[in-house]
Amino acid sequence: MATALRKSSKFLMIGLAAYLFAGCDIVPGFGGDDSEPVVDLYPVLIDGDWGYINSKGRIQVEPDFSWTGDFSEGVAPARSGYYYGYVDSQGEFVIDNRFEWAGPFSDGLALVRFDGRYGFINKRGEFSINPIYTDGYSFSNGRAFIRTQDYYWEYVDKSGNIIRNEDTPEFREHEAPGFISGIALVQDNGGNWGYIDESSRPVIPLQYTSARTFSEGRAAIKISDRWGYINADQSTAISPQFISAGDFGDGLAPVRKDDNQWGYINTSGNVVIESQFDQALSFYEGRAAVQLNGRWGYIDTSGNMITEYIFDEVSSFKNGLARIVQLIDDDERLGYIDRSGKFVWYPTD
Repeated sequence: MATALRKSSKFLMIGLAAYLFAGCDIVPGFGGDDSEPVVDLYPVLIDGDWGYINSKGRIQVEPDFSWTGDFSEGVAPARSGYYYGYVDSQGEFVIDNRFEWAGPFSDGLALVRFDGRYGFINKRGEFSINPIYTDGYSFSNGRAFIRTQDYYWEYVDKSGNIIRNEDTPEFREHEAPGFISGIALVQDNGGNWGYIDESSRPVIPLQYTSARTFSEGRAAIKISDRWGYINADQSTAISPQFISAGDFGDGLAPVRKDDNQWGYINTSGNVVIESQFDQALSFYEGRAAVQLNGRWGYIDTSGNMITEYIFDEVSSFKNGLARIVQLIDDDERLGYIDRSGKFVWYPTD
């Protein structure tokens, strides 16, 4: 994940964080650690500096940072000057900015880079796993995907122990190695895809030419030149028949069946939104981003457009807002829309 984030665009590096005029909005029960309230704040870029707004578009933390990231488990990574630390919902550093890079907290730990190597810190800013890795991803379900000093990819537990046994394959890196409901998508050195459990034992054989993570109890897998979906017990949920397939969200998944256009199917494999889009993302919070003629817009689960095709970059909805980018005078400008498609923060840079 560290690699993926470092290579991301300015837009994808954005996170959720905190501001000060009207206090901070906090919403319980969404994502992160269930013991932590969710900070309902969103990073914005104003004249080259980063700060935070609330869900109504009001500034809550003044733009005093070089970069800010998403809130998770009550804190957010932020950069002041050259170094990263973690801020609270008031925009105050609760973990000093002393890291070369910092990712979000997950499972009570956060991946950071210190002195050229990656390790994991706790909420006190102490290393729970020393910075000895050459790369890594965040924890999920008590496991993290890391690259060792010998440049092998492995799963480790929260004590830094490598989880491997006689059945564990040699892993390749891919962009979604996290565990979901105790199962992780993996790829071996031969290019085959399958799934392992938390003991690193294959629970679904590495036999697919390509595959995606599980979502809503189903995973897209590719057999020969067609995609279908399987259940967690490896039984067929939807037979392979698609040229391309995405993840389920809100009971729908984007697929490309017979041509270059995307539509959406339900969990039975029936088309419910006809193929008509150049690209299509998964649904979150009842909305999905779709592309036509190089520009993005959003639809609802009935296929109705809630915005025009006016965006250059998009993200999924989270806590009722989606961040978007528009190119204005050749500058990428960041904004936020609500679920009705209205701007709560007009694009700024």
